[in-house]
Amino acid sequence: MDEIVEEIARILREELGHARAVRLEDELARDLQLDSVGVLTLVVGLENKFRMALDEQDAVGVRTVADLVALVQRRRAHPEPRT
Repeated sequence: MDEIVEEIARILREELGHARAVRLEDELARDLQLDSVGVLTLVVGLENKFRMALDEQDAVGVRTVADLVALVQRRRAHPEPRT
């Protein structure tokens, strides 16, 4: 889990310019103020780092950093082939 949170923090800092620490309870839109482009940047970065695919169905219900971490953990445990 720590590796995923660290990667989220790195992407937010290096690619999206966020300076503050990331907390599991942070909401992507409200607290981190990510728009659709910011979320896409985050998702693509996670897909590349962890060599897995996320799709729109995965995003349903993902509101917080903790939700995103749980999703990445599930995808890593049960990968779906990229199309």
